[in-house]
Amino acid sequence: MIIANMGTTFDVRITNYKHMKLIDNQHSILLGKTMDALTLRQKMTSSNIANMDTPGYKKLNVSFEDELQRAQDKGGVRAMNTVNPTIEETDEKPVLEDELLEMTDTQIRVNVMTRSLRHHFDMLRTGITGINR
Repeated sequence: MIIANMGTTFDVRITNYKHMKLIDNQHSILLGKTMDALTLRQKMTSSNIANMDTPGYKKLNVSFEDELQRAQDKGGVRAMNTVNPTIEETDEKPVLEDELLEMTDTQIRVNVMTRSLRHHFDMLRTGITGINR
């Protein structure tokens, strides 16, 4: 999916995790999809900050949480693999304070997801090798 806004092009690559058989479970798919969407949100927030003074620029938002929750409630990896973040252009100009808060919040979420993913892979490694680090 390519998103263009005011002369800026964003190449959005969303990973399809269905071929990762070793980690093909709801937890790892959820973590992967969340990380992809949070990374995209960071890019859009950076774009909002960089273009704040550009005449006619409208704030971009990334949403994915509700759709991902609905897919998770359906109960399956297949449903979650269909979820992709939505990029929406709003009618408002970006406000620096709001964008910095959004960036901080997103970074905290990325850190939590990274720790959770690392723990998940540590458990897999322990299960495979029998060695707990």
